[in-house]
Amino acid sequence: MNRGAPSAAEIDTAVCRYVELDGPALRTQAALLSPQERERAGRLRFPVDRDRFVAAHIALRLALAEQGAQQADALRLADGPLGKPWLPDHPRIHFSLSHSRGVALIAVGHRGPLGVDVEYLRPVPDALAVAERCFTLHENRALRSLPPRRRGRAFLTCWTRKEACLKAIGLGLRLDPSTIEVGLEATLRRIDIPVGGHLLRVVVGPAPARSGSVASLAEWRIPQPLLQVPGALAQAARAFGDAAAYAAAPSRQRLQEAAP
Repeated sequence: MNRGAPSAAEIDTAVCRYVELDGPALRTQAALLSPQERERAGRLRFPVDRDRFVAAHIALRLALAEQGAQQADALRLADGPLGKPWLPDHPRIHFSLSHSRGVALIAVGHRGPLGVDVEYLRPVPDALAVAERCFTLHENRALRSLPPRRRGRAFLTCWTRKEACLKAIGLGLRLDPSTIEVGLEATLRRIDIPVGGHLLRVVVGPAPARSGSVASLAEWRIPQPLLQVPGALAQAARAFGDAAAYAAAPSRQRLQEAAP
C-alpha cells in the first residue's frame, strides 16, 4: 500500500483501518458532524443504527483530518454525480467507508478513488441462491464446489470484493455485480469493468485481516491524463454512470434486495 507509479501489485492507501462502533468514546464527539450527517442519523429507525452511523462518520472525519484535510469539524463532504461522497475542497484525497454491525472499515488514499466493504463473518444460508443472481458462472461453479462449511466465508469474500470495486468507481449496485469477475479468493487482482463503452481498470485485494469479519479494498486506476483536466473526472463519472444506470435499471431493485 504505497504511493507512486500504479502497479498491479499494490493499492494506494495512507489509512486502512477498522473502527469499533459500539461504545461511547466516538459518540461523545458528535459535534464534529455536519447538520446533514446528524439529519441522516436521525432518520434511522433504531437507536443502535443511529449510534453506529454517528460513530462511523466521526471516525471517518478524524481519519480525513489526519491526512491534512482541515480540522475534522470543518470538512465539507459532498455527494458526487452518482452519490459517491468526496471532498470538494480536497479532491485529491480519496476515501471510502463501510460498516457491518459494530465494526467499520475506513480507507483514505491520495492516488485513485477507493472502495471498501466489510461484512460480519456469519453463516449465509442462501449463499447459493444469491450467488446464482449476482456471481459470474465461474464464481458460481467455484462456490458450489466447496464443502458447505467453507461457503459462507467464500461467498462473503466474493461479495465484498464486488462491492469494493463498484464503490471505487462510484456505481454501487447500479451495475449488475454478475457482470464483473473478482473471484472467491482474497488475493490482489486487476479487474477491467465494462461501463458505458469503456473499460474501467480496478485493482482489488483483501483489507487487513480482522477476526470475525471479511473485508475487501479496491482502487480505481483512473488514467493520469484524466486526473489533470479540471472537471473531467466528474464528467466521466456522470457519463459512465448514466450508461450503467440505464442498462441496469430493470434489475436494480432485484439486486438491492439480494444484498446480504
